[in-house]
Amino acid sequence: MEIEAKLRVTDRAALEAALVTLGAAPGPTEHETNTLFDDAKGSLTRRGEVLRVRETEGRGLLTLKGTATVSRGVKSRVEMESEVASGAAVRDILSTLRFEPTFFYEKRRTVWRFADSARPVVTVDETPIGLFAEIEGTEDAVRALAAELGIPERELLHESYVALYRKERERDPTLPADMRFRS
Repeated sequence: MEIEAKLRVTDRAALEAALVTLGAAPGPTEHETNTLFDDAKGSLTRRGEVLRVRETEGRGLLTLKGTATVSRGVKSRVEMESEVASGAAVRDILSTLRFEPTFFYEKRRTVWRFADSARPVVTVDETPIGLFAEIEGTEDAVRALAAELGIPERELLHESYVALYRKERERDPTLPADMRFRS
């Protein structure tokens, strides 16, 4: 089960200082690419499901996310993941099974962890449309950490990066179809 809240970050230094004060430590910043797949009918999208191949620093991950529910800014859904030896091979397998790429997005992600594993994991994501953070854990732990960080519930976003990017693209039609960093 994935339970998370997302927020737009306006002051990275302040967020990271607060995380340090609360006892979290950052991991390395890694570049991530994500390719979403669906069939020709858009069956997964219509059901609110996501089939994704993620590649990070030579590692691959196949993910299926179920339909999300949102409660006061916190999103919950079934999430099944498996590491894969080759993201490229999995993309080829999915294409052979008639799943085609529907959206590509990339980000630079830093994962923050607490020594206490009951505390949520926080990711700080640099994306082509700005800086975001995700807080992932139990619903109570997500809400508690958001409160500790001074984040009001009204600032929690339930939209995916795809939805956020499509909104941004409506405002700026010159953006490319996929969410890529400009070289």
